[in-house]
Amino acid sequence: MTKPVVTALLVAVPALLAAAIGLTHPPTLNAATAEHWRNMHIALIPLFPLVGLAPWLIARRAGTRLGRAGAVFGYGFAAFYTSLDLLAGVAGGALVASGHPDATGQVFAIARVLGAIGVVSLVLGTLVAGTAAFLTAGPRSLPGALLATVGAALVQPGHIYLGLGTVAMLLFAGGYAVMALAAKKPLAQSA
Repeated sequence: MTKPVVTALLVAVPALLAAAIGLTHPPTLNAATAEHWRNMHIALIPLFPLVGLAPWLIARRAGTRLGRAGAVFGYGFAAFYTSLDLLAGVAGGALVASGHPDATGQVFAIARVLGAIGVVSLVLGTLVAGTAAFLTAGPRSLPGALLATVGAALVQPGHIYLGLGTVAMLLFAGGYAVMALAAKKPLAQSA
């Protein structure tokens, strides 16, 4: 496998797995869905940090500064969005499963703020990655940058819920894969 293909897999597979898990995401958290809700979010704990690697994996190609910016924003997503999932997913599911549904209000309020910080980080990281992809691969990277940015922005309203959340993860994965593969054909060097 070529390096662009390996990179495309590294940036796409975590989001594709998150989308697949999201196909089972209950629309609401209640006594009947609490155990699945909790367990599903436990399964997502290792995936969201891997989604956060995508901006760095693409941005580092364009140099140290963009690579570091992509890493910082990717880390912001990994830390804050995983915190959302731990609170609203794992803790919220555990609270409801143990008969304390009224306790989720405060947990969800904190989780929403943390999740929003994570999504802003992901969007900013994706803009950095798109800039880096353009600098290294030119206009052929733009469709991927656009798809990935829209996907990253849709994570806020859609999370990974069936429907909008699934679309968000698919756009993110596809956009990053396009940016990775665009590097397969380097720009012509000017004399």
